[in-house]
Amino acid sequence: MIEEYWSLQRKPFANSPDPAFVYHSPAFDEGFARLLYDVTEIRGGLSLITGDIGCGKTMLAHALVAKLAGTPHEVSVLSTPKLTPVQLLQAVAMLTGMEKAPRAKHLLVPALGAHLAAVHATGRRPVLLIDEAQLVPSSLLEEIRLLTNYEGVADKHVHVVLLGQPELRERIAKAPQIDQRISLRFHVDPLDADDVPAYVRHRLNVAGAGERPIFGQDAMATLATRGAGVPRVINTLATQALFVGAMRGLKTLDSSLVGDVADDAA
Repeated sequence: MIEEYWSLQRKPFANSPDPAFVYHSPAFDEGFARLLYDVTEIRGGLSLITGDIGCGKTMLAHALVAKLAGTPHEVSVLSTPKLTPVQLLQAVAMLTGMEKAPRAKHLLVPALGAHLAAVHATGRRPVLLIDEAQLVPSSLLEEIRLLTNYEGVADKHVHVVLLGQPELRERIAKAPQIDQRISLRFHVDPLDADDVPAYVRHRLNVAGAGERPIFGQDAMATLATRGAGVPRVINTLATQALFVGAMRGLKTLDSSLVGDVADDAA
């Protein structure tokens, strides 16, 4: 209904990590550039990306996947972080093409090391993104650290990117052995209020709205205030505003309508 009424080709504010909708705020571009450089140039073995819920960590990760598609850096996303240490190693083995991983850890560890060395020798550079990493058990954090022990003369055989909520930084700070292995730390902040109108216009434009002023300036300001700069919250409020506006037969959405849907969502 929203797409038809507003003459859009697709949903503009879906909370999914579609790289087509990436909004290149200065903060996002800095984080992406630093992560890309850390993975492809420094190759230190371990990157840490944190941010509050809904601020764009997963979008950053999927933008990296899209950027590295077709390159030697083969990116895999692990979105189920509650694994045992053996399950993690078996997942790494599977994701990097090992045909049959041993079940016993004392056999799996050397077999995985030999496999990753062979993968590295072919020019492939595996990258493992672990989403929701704040949920990773302490025993698994230690296993992630041990993964960075697989290395050659110049670089690591697998690069791990941890993406999680702010408490992940606190946990890692209390574990010096893994804390010292991190080659990049970046925190994804909410959008600045000045970025919100450009963010909203960008997503509408990608969806096919062109330059039509669907949200008035006052509505943009209210989205910025009530959404607190969090893209996921802004997306939800904007979607509801588009729906209510369509139901009321409006041509432009104002501050009052956005405030009403924000009150309903509270």
